[in-house]
Amino acid sequence: MFRRKMTVFQKFGGFFKYIRIKILKTPILINLEVTKKCNAKCDICDYWKTESESGFTDYLPVVQHINPLVVTLVGGEPLLRKDLPDIIRRIKENTNLVYISLITNGSLLTEEKAKKLWKAGLDQLSISLDYLGIKHDEQRGIKGLYTHISNLIPRLSAASDNNIVLNTIIMKDNLDQIVDIAIQAYKWDVMVSYSTYTALKTGNKAHIVTPETLKRLRAVIAEILKLKSDLGNIMNSDYYLKKIPIFLEAGSIGGCQAGRCFVHVTPDGYLKPCAELPAFCHHSEYKERPDAVNCDKCWSACRGESEAPLTLKRIMEFIR
Repeated sequence: MFRRKMTVFQKFGGFFKYIRIKILKTPILINLEVTKKCNAKCDICDYWKTESESGFTDYLPVVQHINPLVVTLVGGEPLLRKDLPDIIRRIKENTNLVYISLITNGSLLTEEKAKKLWKAGLDQLSISLDYLGIKHDEQRGIKGLYTHISNLIPRLSAASDNNIVLNTIIMKDNLDQIVDIAIQAYKWDVMVSYSTYTALKTGNKAHIVTPETLKRLRAVIAEILKLKSDLGNIMNSDYYLKKIPIFLEAGSIGGCQAGRCFVHVTPDGYLKPCAELPAFCHHSEYKERPDAVNCDKCWSACRGESEAPLTLKRIMEFIR
């Protein structure tokens, strides 16, 4: 068994650290990009075209310098890094109240690898899933991917404790599957987190919800909000979910706190407001949060959730 359930002490400690971060106005979240390389060939991302890169073997100085509440290891495909358990262990053993999550496409994931990641200190394992069935293989460019992860997830769920999450991007193409994914996640006894598609990374607007599909989107979001209460496995805040139709109807939403509430770290240690914007400094030069960015073109979960108000309901969702 490999369990990583947070204790009551850790939950309340995390809450007070969150308050401290808000007072000090430092980032709550670091998206730590350990590689840009990827074994998938998604048309929603072009990282798979990366042929060479420079990177660190030790990201502890970055994390210690910023001291966030959450570190999310992202790529590319993080599991291409053979030293990933070492990266996680180094951060976990030398920081205080830092919650470590990982987002993977799941193609390279096995039970044995998951055990090593949990043993190293991983708190949450997120597996990308945008479609139920072969459509997911086609979208990710990996044959047999859905069969692999649909067989693997129940086994991982049985061996873990409420810390496996499906990471689903809401797009025009999968509106008919958004609710079904939440229900399937419930059947697998795992959580699900939704994010909104943006064309910022590639300029590909084919997946953006169109005016003709906005009515359907609103109905889907309403159903997700109901399922959140009924099933208890949807991680998003009501605040984030309710603003998805608003963003997609307007095509923009102001007030982005990228670089302030959250920050993106490149494989070689440079800080960017988010993955799609230019770097503003090297991590060793970071002293204070930058000025607000002039961008309103996404409503990704990393942005929206970091802006969500800390209501009593949200506090109870965190500590339950």
